[in-house]
Amino acid sequence: MVTPRLTELPPPPSGCSGWPWTEESPVLATTAQETAAWPTISIVTPSFNQGAFLEETIRSILLQGYPQLEYIIIDGGSTDGSIGIIKKYEPWLTYWVSERDEGQAHAINKGLARCTGAIFNWINSDDYLLPDALGRIARSFGDADGVAGTVINFDDHGYWEPLVSKELEAGKLIRGNQSSVYHQPGLWLRRDKVIACGGIDESFQYAFDWDLTLRYLSLFPRLNYLPDVLAHFRLHSRSKTVSAHQHMIDDFYRVIVKLRTAGPTAPTRRASDWRLRTLDWWKLLPQFTEDTRRPRLTRAARIALAACRDPQVRMTRFTLGAIRCLLFPNGRRHHQREANA
Repeated sequence: MVTPRLTELPPPPSGCSGWPWTEESPVLATTAQETAAWPTISIVTPSFNQGAFLEETIRSILLQGYPQLEYIIIDGGSTDGSIGIIKKYEPWLTYWVSERDEGQAHAINKGLARCTGAIFNWINSDDYLLPDALGRIARSFGDADGVAGTVINFDDHGYWEPLVSKELEAGKLIRGNQSSVYHQPGLWLRRDKVIACGGIDESFQYAFDWDLTLRYLSLFPRLNYLPDVLAHFRLHSRSKTVSAHQHMIDDFYRVIVKLRTAGPTAPTRRASDWRLRTLDWWKLLPQFTEDTRRPRLTRAARIALAACRDPQVRMTRFTLGAIRCLLFPNGRRHHQREANA
C-alpha cells in the first residue's frame, strides 16, 4: 500500500488540529530498496457505529509514514455515518467491508484472514496510534516474538493514565501477579505465530484479547520492551471497558476455565488451575463469614476446615484475618482504645 502524505488525505473536520489532523509522521522510506527493508505490518480495525472516533483512528494509522502497511477495516454494518468516513479513505486501505458480523472477535478474525504481514495487531475504532509508533515497533522487533510498549488510557474528562508494559509472562498474568502490566494496543505480535497458537477464540466477546495473549506467550514468550507510548486507549460510556465491566470479569473467568484443561503448555494449565482454585475460594469465603444464621465460632471453624482441604491456596493471611474477625469481633476497637489510652 502506498503510504499517503497529509496533503493527499481528505481535509480534517473543522476545528480539528494537531495529530493526526494537521500533523504527520516522517516518511521512513523513499525508494524501493529502503521500503523492502521494513517488515510488513498488518493492522485490523473492527468497527461498529463508532463514527465519532473512527476518522481519528484511520488517520493515525495512515499517517505513520510507514512504507509496508496493510490496513484493513471490518465494519459490522454501521448506520451512524461510519461508512461515509471509510469511503473517504478507501484509496489507502488494503481492504474494507461493512456487513453484519458476530461481534468484535469475529470481525478481527475476518481481518486476520486477509492479512499477510509479518507483524500483526488490531486497533479499535475508538483508539489511535501515536506518531511513528509503527516505525518504533518495527525497529525494535529483531528476532523477538513480540514487542510491548506503553499505552495511555484516557477519557474526555481529563483522566490520563500511562500503562507501561512489563513482565508479560503467561504464568504471571494468569496468577494475577501485580508486577505484570498488559494492554492490548501496546502488544504487537508475529502474525504467523498468532495463527499457530489458534488465532482469536470467538466464543469470548470481552476477554478474547487476554485469551490470545496467554496462549501466545505460553508458546512464544520472547518480548522486546519499548518505553515509548504507542497508542491511546479511549474510555467512554460505550466502550466495553466501561459499559460491560462485569461481563469482562465473567469472560476472564471463562478463559481461565478453558486454559486449565486446554492450555498449550503444562505450566499454563497448572497456573490456571491455581488461579481458579483461588478465585473460587474468594467467592466461597464470604458465604462462611456472612452466614449470620450460625454462631461466629461455628463460622470460624467452618472456614478453618475448608481451608485445610486446599491449604496451598486457601491458607492465607486473608483467610486467617477472616477467622480472627469472627473470633474477636471487637478486637480492633479494643486495640484502638489501648493505643489511645
